[in-house]
Amino acid sequence: MTENEFDKLWQQAEAEGYGQRLAAEYPGWRRKQRRTIGMVTASLAVAVLLVLVLVAQMHQPQNFEKVYCNRVGTTDAQWASLAAEILME
Repeated sequence: MTENEFDKLWQQAEAEGYGQRLAAEYPGWRRKQRRTIGMVTASLAVAVLLVLVLVAQMHQPQNFEKVYCNRVGTTDAQWASLAAEILME
């Protein structure tokens, strides 16, 4: 047996050992990868949902129908017209 043949056989035996070890560890690695992908996907879904809810709340028209004041004698209509004038300026 030449040195070159011996090296080839040695590399082959070494590669078979690595292959068996990788094949044995693959199912655990795959479960961990799927769990990580699932957690990232769930986090992204929650973040997108949160952003959509916040954006929807920002774009809702706000209707202020009542005005509260601690002064006696000022009607809601007067405060509403004052607020409208301030908003128009």
